[in-house]
Amino acid sequence: MKVHIAKHSGFCFGVKRAIQVARQAAAAHKNIYIKGELVHNQEVCRQIEKLGIRRIASIAQLPFGSTLIVKAHGEPIATYRAAKAKKIKIIDATCPMVKDIHKKAKGMEQNGYAVVIIGDKNHEETIGILGNIKRGLIVENKDDASRLKNILGKKIGVVCQSTQNIEEVTDTVAALAQHAEILLFSNTVCRPTRLRQSEIENLAKSCQATLVVGSKNSANTKRLYTIAKKINRNTFWIRNAHDTSKSMFKNFKTVGIIGGASTPPETLEEVYKKLS
Repeated sequence: MKVHIAKHSGFCFGVKRAIQVARQAAAAHKNIYIKGELVHNQEVCRQIEKLGIRRIASIAQLPFGSTLIVKAHGEPIATYRAAKAKKIKIIDATCPMVKDIHKKAKGMEQNGYAVVIIGDKNHEETIGILGNIKRGLIVENKDDASRLKNILGKKIGVVCQSTQNIEEVTDTVAALAQHAEILLFSNTVCRPTRLRQSEIENLAKSCQATLVVGSKNSANTKRLYTIAKKINRNTFWIRNAHDTSKSMFKNFKTVGIIGGASTPPETLEEVYKKLS
């Protein structure tokens, strides 16, 4: 059996940077916390906890004068204000590309646009984008967008969660355009996401089976799986090498592997070795 690993696979720039920031912070501070998960990967989160970084659910749990790492997906402005009110030192590990989405959404709002965010309503990145503007709406798909008639006004500004499926974003923007005289769209799907989505399409077409590696709460990994599954029914979503077996692949001569943006390279290597 031949095993092909996607060129654009595993840690993206934003994840690498967040892990580096967390490691440096752990080396320099003792009383250090993170709200939620640094990135959406269970193995990475375990490694972060081993560094002495404690996970909390809300700013209310932070002791006065402690240190807070802001996760890669970003936070609403209210989180920063609440932390500063408790004299918390903030170390920001937000992905620069996500920060750029915050900036673009603010700019649209300041120029009189009703801001619409295309993204998963319960995802931390989308919540963070919404929480950095005064007012906005989240839509998940074109059906959501179709229900917004007479709600948004004449000028609509659109940004999107960085890991959205670009084809679905295009359909949603087209639906939003039906409700506006002026629509300003900024394609904020990040380049690593677009490269991975293009590559998984090619793997799903060229290989007899495809394997998507990453945690189940990873939005970008979920989209890679969804894209591949539509093309190739022999598509599997696993967390690590332990989720594979010989019986899964005994009928395939070619298998393509791709990892989500928060999947550690060593996890991909273990999967590759086991399949090989």
